[in-house]
Amino acid sequence: MAEFALATPFPALVGRIGARDDLPPHVTVLVPCPGEVGAIAEVLAPFEPFDVSFPRLERFPEILWLVPDPAEPFISMTEAMVDRFPDFPPYGGIHDSVVPHLTVAETELEEAAGSVELLLPLHSRAETVVLYERVHETHWHEVHVFGL
Repeated sequence: MAEFALATPFPALVGRIGARDDLPPHVTVLVPCPGEVGAIAEVLAPFEPFDVSFPRLERFPEILWLVPDPAEPFISMTEAMVDRFPDFPPYGGIHDSVVPHLTVAETELEEAAGSVELLLPLHSRAETVVLYERVHETHWHEVHVFGL
C-alpha cells in the first residue's frame, strides 16, 4: 500500500542533519495522508500564502527542530485535512496534539544547535503544500504541488 505525506517545504531555509529520509526541510501538514489529489486540493483551497518565521529551536527526544511562528495556519491545515479524512489522524494518532515543527537534525544535535542558533530568526513564506509518496524506506517522490 502506498504511503503519502503532505508537507509545506522550505528547501532554501536550512539544511537537515542526519535526516532519516530525503524530504526537503518542511513543516508536516499530515502524515500518513491519503493520495487523493483532487480531494486534498479542495481542502487546501481556502488557505492562502503566509509569512512565517522560525525564531527558536526546540527538542523532541533525538530531534532538534525549529518553531514556526505563526503555527496556527499549519494546525488549521492539519485540522481541515483530518476533518475531511478522519481515518488519517496526524502521525497515525500516536501524539495527543499537533505540534508544527521543522526538523533540523536527527543526529549531532548539539553541533547543529550551535550552527543554527547563529542564523535565527529565519524567515520564509509558505506558498505551497506538497504531496509526497514514499517510494523506498528513505526516499520520497513529489506527487503534486498545491499552491496556497
